[in-house]
Amino acid sequence: MSFSKFMTGAVAAAVVSIGLLTVAASFAQEEEPQRFLFIAENDNGKVWANLTLTVQRTAEPYLPMVVAVENRAKDSITLGRDSFFLSDLDEIVYVMPSIKEIRKNYDKMVMDYRTVSYAGIPWENWRWTRRLEMANFFPDMRATARGNTVLDRVTLRHRHAMVNLLYFERPRNLELGRPFFLTVQPKKGKGWEIPIRMRIVIS
Repeated sequence: MSFSKFMTGAVAAAVVSIGLLTVAASFAQEEEPQRFLFIAENDNGKVWANLTLTVQRTAEPYLPMVVAVENRAKDSITLGRDSFFLSDLDEIVYVMPSIKEIRKNYDKMVMDYRTVSYAGIPWENWRWTRRLEMANFFPDMRATARGNTVLDRVTLRHRHAMVNLLYFERPRNLELGRPFFLTVQPKKGKGWEIPIRMRIVIS
């Protein structure tokens, strides 16, 4: 699917990308080399992407990526599975797989959850100020009860945020130094006029 077709009707995205921090484990907030965290923002919101796991899985059919979104718009927004996608320089779009698909074709999810990093993302501040909304697009298979429930439709009020480990189809020409893009576009009618498109380079 072409990027232009996927984005028909959407306004060209504002792009800001900054390479920053990295990794730790289990929601650690330690400072690390400024290589694996990217940030993009506009007047509507702000997006973080921690690529610590991504760089370890570049040969896999799916790319894990910790993504956080903060809504700065006055109106609430709704995020679903189709609100997040990758694209490459050839304007090919790569979406999130279904739960069934990734569990069938990807065997590292348990390991990913053991080593996932949220470093550089202010999730603790959101939690303590009660602005962190639950999201669980790809539940940890080890979890029980609520932790194993799919929550893939999230509503964010003004200044509220979400953070979650997401998976995307691997871009065809993924390689070191070659840019690709993460776009966040809330659902129509409950979204932003301008989506956020983040430029990412793995080095």
